[in-house]
Amino acid sequence: MTSQQSWANEESKSLANADISEPEEETGEDHSIHMPGRICKSCWRTIEVGQPARLRGEAEWVHDVCPNL
Repeated sequence: MTSQQSWANEESKSLANADISEPEEETGEDHSIHMPGRICKSCWRTIEVGQPARLRGEAEWVHDVCPNL
């Protein structure tokens, strides 16, 4: 066995035993989109600062959780 084969074998063993799962703890990241000032196409009210929004279709913004529904 060459030194490269030995190294590859050891790397394979270490990777086979490695924990590559995603961490289960919350990262505190906010993945919501905020579009203050846009008009919600569902309730026609202004999307306020801090209210999460989502894009519906090509260009229609709506509240992520519309307050009127």
